[in-house]
Amino acid sequence: MRFDFQTFMPPTYDGRPFGPAELTALEDEAGVERFVVMPEMTERPDNPGLAARIRGDRRMIGCASVNPMRGEEAVQDLERAVKDLGFRGVRLSPMAHGYPMDGGLVDAVLERARALGVPVTVDGDGVRCTPPQVGAVAARFPDVTILADLGFRPHVTPGGTGEIIDVAKRCPNLYLGFTALTASEPHHLQTVVAALGPERVVFGSHAPSGIPSFAVGGIQRAGLGERAEALIFGENLKRIYRLE
Repeated sequence: MRFDFQTFMPPTYDGRPFGPAELTALEDEAGVERFVVMPEMTERPDNPGLAARIRGDRRMIGCASVNPMRGEEAVQDLERAVKDLGFRGVRLSPMAHGYPMDGGLVDAVLERARALGVPVTVDGDGVRCTPPQVGAVAARFPDVTILADLGFRPHVTPGGTGEIIDVAKRCPNLYLGFTALTASEPHHLQTVVAALGPERVVFGSHAPSGIPSFAVGGIQRAGLGERAEALIFGENLKRIYRLE
């Protein structure tokens, strides 16, 4: 089973309408069976609008996006998305929304995610969301599963160290997500898997800006073996999202 931890559904992409059919076509090309879908990272993400677009499609798993800069409204947005819309996770985007990941601003959202029992996806290595900042939040909320999006080249070394690896070693609730860009350099994936094991890595595409088939090919070129690929491509996410 192939399971994509991160896709988006903007109303248009590359100057053309974009919706469920276009996203599904990208995933079909890569042999992906299930995929997590998130709304555009606008100032107030439109979770209800996304829910309406993916309703009835069992392959798509809704993931709310919330902006903690909006205070209690963000917490309520998450609550409604999970309880009323059937979403199964939440995305935080410090780079897009302009807040520090390790600031107290995110705590109310993380507390509600913990109460709802849903995983939290975050920027994994960028401005306002550096590996130490992600680690600080993961340490404060050890019972919340956190998926760090390594959308850009992760800072790792051949010896199996580097900020994001060191942070993940200290935080067993932290999983590292490889999307199309990072998967295109298999040696980074090899280093992470050697240091953490395939149980802590998940596959994603960041579609439509990332191409799912490219991410699949990059992971396959890493030569990790059948069992490791099974975990990375789907089994880890199946467990995290509690799917049958």
